[in-house]
Amino acid sequence: MEESKGNEFIQMIRALWNEQKKREVLYLEALKKEGMGPFRRVLSQGHVSALLFQKEIRAVYDYFKCFLNDKELADQNQITSRTSLQILDNANGKEEVASCLKKIEATVMQLYKAISGYLEKEPEAQRLMDEHLIRTSEFHEMLCKLESGGRRGYSLTAAA
Repeated sequence: MEESKGNEFIQMIRALWNEQKKREVLYLEALKKEGMGPFRRVLSQGHVSALLFQKEIRAVYDYFKCFLNDKELADQNQITSRTSLQILDNANGKEEVASCLKKIEATVMQLYKAISGYLEKEPEAQRLMDEHLIRTSEFHEMLCKLESGGRRGYSLTAAA
C-alpha cells in the first residue's frame, strides 16, 4: 500500500475502531437502563459484537501497521463521545434507546464501506470487514424495527 493511501487507511481503521469502542460503551450503558425487558438480549449481543469486532479490527490494524508508521490503537474511554452517552442517558424506553444506537450503527456501516476500497489486495481482511458490515447492518435493521415499535420476533446470534 502506498504511503499516502496507507495513511488514509490507518486513519479510517482508527475511526472504525473508535466507533466500535463507542458501540461497546453505549450498548453496555443501555443494558443498565430500566425497562429494557426482551430488548436486553439485543443489547447484550450488540455489546459482545462490539468487543469481538474491536479485537478483529485491531488484528487487521496490526497487520498493516507492520508496513506503516503509526502508534497503537488507544483503549481509552475518553474516545467515547460524551454527547452520545448523554443522549442515551436521556432516552426513555426501548424505542428511544434503539434510535440512539441506530445512529452509531449507521456511522459504523459508513466506515466499513469506506474502508472496503483500501482492502482490494487483501482478500482475508476484506472478507472480515464484509462480515462485520453484514452483522452491523443486521443490528441496524433490528434497531430500526424496534425504534418504530416492532418489538417482537427479532433475534441475533452472538457469532460474527
